[in-house]
Amino acid sequence: MDIVLWLLSLTSSGTCAAIWLWLRAHGAVDDLTRDRDRLARRLVREAETQRQALAVLETEVRRLTDEDAAKGRVIQALSHELRTPLTTIMGFTQLLVTHAEAERLTPRQSQGLRQIEGAGAVLLALIEEADDFVASGDARAAPFLQRVDLRLALRQVCDGLDHEAEKAGVILACSEARSGLCVRADPVAVRRVLRRLVANALHHATPGATVRTTVERHGAQVVVAVHDPARPPHAEADRPFQLLDGQDARGGTALGLDAAQRLAERMGGRLDAAQDAWGATTFSFTLPAAGADPATMDRPQATALYVEDSPANVALMRHAVEAMGLTLHAATTGPEGLELARALRPDVILLDLGLPGLDGFAVKAALDADPLTRDIPVMAVTGAGAPTDRRRGRAAGFDAYLTKPVDLNALADALSRLLSQPRKVGGLDGDRRQRA
Repeated sequence: MDIVLWLLSLTSSGTCAAIWLWLRAHGAVDDLTRDRDRLARRLVREAETQRQALAVLETEVRRLTDEDAAKGRVIQALSHELRTPLTTIMGFTQLLVTHAEAERLTPRQSQGLRQIEGAGAVLLALIEEADDFVASGDARAAPFLQRVDLRLALRQVCDGLDHEAEKAGVILACSEARSGLCVRADPVAVRRVLRRLVANALHHATPGATVRTTVERHGAQVVVAVHDPARPPHAEADRPFQLLDGQDARGGTALGLDAAQRLAERMGGRLDAAQDAWGATTFSFTLPAAGADPATMDRPQATALYVEDSPANVALMRHAVEAMGLTLHAATTGPEGLELARALRPDVILLDLGLPGLDGFAVKAALDADPLTRDIPVMAVTGAGAPTDRRRGRAAGFDAYLTKPVDLNALADALSRLLSQPRKVGGLDGDRRQRA
């Protein structure tokens, strides 16, 4: 009997313990379920908060991006508009300098021309740096190779950096004018590389030092040398190309060594640096020399049509091309240019792109669609100098693309090249008469 009672007691105790354990486990499960539900609700709230924050951030990014794009368009438009009057200033100055001896300029007049050249160079540097800033320093754009007076380009760069040299207490000695120093290159890229080299030398030079620049021809190449004076022993000498704390001398996008090297190589040139025993460094920018200067056109009676809405630029172009043996006709609007092109059937057309009403791209498309004008070489002469504009011009099929302010040497070279190319105008013979 005792054994039976003991077994019954043991069974009863086990059952109670099992019930207690089950109740405890069930309570733990309920607690975990409640915790899980609370955590899930919290995660949902956090996810919604994050989603809203992300939506706000995306909206702000879009707003800032739109503002930056709008500012970029304003800067590009301003740059475009500034290039047109600058073409008149620098173009007529270049004409006067070229014919200074024949014009019998007084020393005071020559000095005044030099001041105008310097001011124009400063404006050109600011415009190109603004374009470069908007383009985020795009060094990948394919260069438009043309005839560039390397001496003139260097002088423009030095004139543009004179203020920086004066502020740093450094003497900037630019090479004297010399002839026969033209290269085949992209003028915008050339000035960017030269500005990088000269600004770098000014940045490292001590007050009172002299940064010298020279331009010399060596066989089939022209070399610009920037002679950076010796640095104090404690100065960094192992990194000659500094990024100037991420900015160039005027606060624009810095052009580092890699980008400068790529620009030089795309034009068939190179950059070199050599240091002497006293710590002075010479940076050399080498480019292939251009052919002989085109003194006259191959066809003395050649006719050119210039479509441009600026009377001052038309007057400048008339002076420039008539000295090259060309007869110039002018139109001030796109439709007028198309009518004159069909009536005159000129040997070459110079076309501004920012024309009122019908822009230059539309005029080019209309010329290409007309059998009477589709084979006439067309040269863009425009203030649209940003990389995107130049790529668009290349895609439009322009035979040459000159940006304002136009270098008269590059203009002469481009005209000579286009006029020397054999062509037949559709539906016409070589004398421009309609075939029977």
